[in-house]
Amino acid sequence: MAAAGSAITFDVADCKIAAVNADASGGATTYHSSVDVPGITEVSLEPNFITNELKGDGGVVLAKKGKIDRLNFSCTYGELSIDVLDVLLGDTKAAAGSSDAETLTLGMTDASLPYFRIQFLINDLQTSGDSLAEVIVTLQKAQLTGGTLVSGSTDAFNQPTFTAEAIKPAGTPVQFGQIQFLETAAGLTA
Repeated sequence: MAAAGSAITFDVADCKIAAVNADASGGATTYHSSVDVPGITEVSLEPNFITNELKGDGGVVLAKKGKIDRLNFSCTYGELSIDVLDVLLGDTKAAAGSSDAETLTLGMTDASLPYFRIQFLINDLQTSGDSLAEVIVTLQKAQLTGGTLVSGSTDAFNQPTFTAEAIKPAGTPVQFGQIQFLETAAGLTA
């Protein structure tokens, strides 16, 4: 049976990011293993439009063109994660010590920011037609643009945030990403 084409969505259930491993024209874009964004509480995806219009005599609009040139993503999550920061910043985390005295360190440098894939899952759905198990949104190639990576305040839980822009990858598939409506639960890519 055909999957429902619309759904009322409630709550975001999961979010994962994965560093881009290879992205070359004519080949498939490949990724390192996915990293869970722990305690995902909010996601937002907004298109960025480029528009132009052609005007003729008297300022009459003769033609108008518009297209999406990137997608803007933002999220808020619940736990500070060195693995997430490692993917977002592209700096290599290092472990030192052993047993009860181990230390994880992530250096922060002025190196170029890496590209990564973003996926998020919504599985609390209500449909008027055929039922859906989940909605998965995937952005193929994104880069960090801002956020609050670490925060702290008295008597309050602190939630890291990050924003990113998704562009088209050089490799295949050559698209910003996709939104999937699934009748059978598949979960996020490992």
